[in-house]
Amino acid sequence: MSVLDIPALGPAGPYRTRKRTTVEDASGVPALELASVPALVVSHWIDQLRATAPLPAPRAAAVLGKAADVFEDQEILGDDLAAHQRRVAELTGTPVAVVRECDRLITAALRDAGRTVSSARPSGCLPVGTAVADAPSAGAVWCRVGDVFAVHAAGNSPGVHAMWPEALALGYRVVVRPSNRDPLTPLRLVAALRQAGLPAGQLVLAPCDHATARLIVDRADRAVVYGGQAVVDTYRNRGDVRPQGPGRSKLVVTADADRDTGLGLASAGALYHAGTACTATTGVLVEHDVTAFAEELATALATVAPAPPADDAARLPCMPQADAELLVAAVLDRAKDAVVHLAPRVERLGGDGSLSAVTPAVVELASAKDPLLSYEVPFPCVWVAPFERGALDVLDGSLVLALHSRDAELHARALDLPSVSNVYGSRPTSWLHPDVPHDGFLGEFLMRAKGLAHADEKRSDT
Repeated sequence: MSVLDIPALGPAGPYRTRKRTTVEDASGVPALELASVPALVVSHWIDQLRATAPLPAPRAAAVLGKAADVFEDQEILGDDLAAHQRRVAELTGTPVAVVRECDRLITAALRDAGRTVSSARPSGCLPVGTAVADAPSAGAVWCRVGDVFAVHAAGNSPGVHAMWPEALALGYRVVVRPSNRDPLTPLRLVAALRQAGLPAGQLVLAPCDHATARLIVDRADRAVVYGGQAVVDTYRNRGDVRPQGPGRSKLVVTADADRDTGLGLASAGALYHAGTACTATTGVLVEHDVTAFAEELATALATVAPAPPADDAARLPCMPQADAELLVAAVLDRAKDAVVHLAPRVERLGGDGSLSAVTPAVVELASAKDPLLSYEVPFPCVWVAPFERGALDVLDGSLVLALHSRDAELHARALDLPSVSNVYGSRPTSWLHPDVPHDGFLGEFLMRAKGLAHADEKRSDT
């Protein structure tokens, strides 16, 4: 894979910097030279975004829909979509089948933006952009709470970039700080949006160091920030920032549910996006015969064979051998007091042996209160624990909670857990639907209802 020169994309076009970051691919070989935009430049770009008028909602939706076609059909940086997907797979170690699925999520979100932006709108509010003259005599309008939206993107999955284009449809101007691990997906998306007719003053791509990334978050009106628990703790109490941290998604299998189906749900959820997505299953709680369930799950996951990321058969994440060994050692160290039914391994793949895959792990815990039930790592690693219906507090803090159970009361009680974002029935935690929010609707965070009343010309104001 040749070394690419990746610029920033500012309001005036591509922007190349003296300071650059070398990005290595999944085998540890330099693959990219990525621009690193200085803080003063980024701050100026944000001023320019703020001074630009938002696109009317119908035009924004049309541009986003056209961008989906450009993303799929046009060459960007000399790569058609298939070449781009292979390059992303080799760069990040993400299986190419996962990259393709994520790209389909992105283009589907672009084409559906005109509809999905209304999902979060209260039924009593008129749509964003409604002209005052067209509003009823009294009511409410859905309005932005700011002008500039910042995205501090993650690199664990290209699919994170299916979310933020919705902000453009709502009238926000957007600054994207890409992950060093995967700057290619947001670059292709930003370039596609611009080729589709989005003015450059509406959207910039600003790769930068961590200090400058914090400045972007502070200068924006709203921001979404991806990262680990430390990121969540940093921004937990800021109303203008939505932290997106570990998913800690869990599956519950009760004694009244079909066991084979439960094993299928656990396996599918564990392997989703090679185990790297926040909706991949981290914890499985089983009401009856936990040990047998863990053994059967281990048997199923042990059949998944490692393969290079650009191979269509790949289902596991790849990374440099040293990184893989550290990851496996960390899991085994934490599991030393538990029952390991399937130990993770480092599997070397071709070449000089530096490219390696990490195989799945299944570990049985003695109690659902063990903190390891929520220990999330970037490969298929499942912690299995006993479940008691009277102790639902162990389920809180889950992005997705899937309940394979016939107990309707259990479902109702799960919906009341304040830190559970999504509750599913007998579905894998990774299940997706365009009408189901990922972690609440983005519009809840970016918009608000404003009361509006016309002057009553039949009576004087007193």
